[in-house]
Amino acid sequence: MQTLLSSPYRAVLFDMDNTLFDFYSCMKAGCEAAVSVLRCGTAEELYSYYFRGRYSIEDHMNLQDFMNAHECFSVSLYFKAVAAFDEVKLNTLVPYAGIREVLSVLKENKYLLGVVTDAYEYAADERLKKTGLADFFDVRVAFDTTGYKKPHWAPFECALDLLGCSPDEAVYIGDSLRRDIEPATGVGMTAIHAKYGDVHENLYQAKLEVESPKEILKVLKIE
Repeated sequence: MQTLLSSPYRAVLFDMDNTLFDFYSCMKAGCEAAVSVLRCGTAEELYSYYFRGRYSIEDHMNLQDFMNAHECFSVSLYFKAVAAFDEVKLNTLVPYAGIREVLSVLKENKYLLGVVTDAYEYAADERLKKTGLADFFDVRVAFDTTGYKKPHWAPFECALDLLGCSPDEAVYIGDSLRRDIEPATGVGMTAIHAKYGDVHENLYQAKLEVESPKEILKVLKIE
């Protein structure tokens, strides 16, 4: 963990999935629920379908491909599996240990807070409400807010505009080096790598990184 030399910031922006909560674990739980409905294949195999890069990781075309590969597709069964997947995925969401405390302290210290996510607006709102984090944030920029996904610069600049902040007045925290840290740095923000949520092995090390949510306050020198 590194610390900033000073913290003349007005705003702290967060990625959502795998920064505020462990979304991948919820995806795995959703796969287990879907496979229980389908009674074919394994949850681990289905999970791998969502990360092939053919569709987005939340597109249930991945589930349809899995069903076709196992020759078990029917419209009714597909919708039952989708419903089971989505219900369990949402219901298993919980904030990372320490996230709520971090957000509370930031609000107490008068920081403006925002979320920048590739999820659709309805999904982002649903997850933030389910985890009890929605009221902490002053703005939320989702995929359909700008029509662009990270690492495009537009979602970051949109969040700054909504908060009325310049890039040098904001800190951005996210788990992906490519989709969070590089573009946030590129638009002029100070970026902190949420290493605790990054499941990938990276050779590149961010200038600022934290191993747990609670370290965010130490990096920002906030008691």
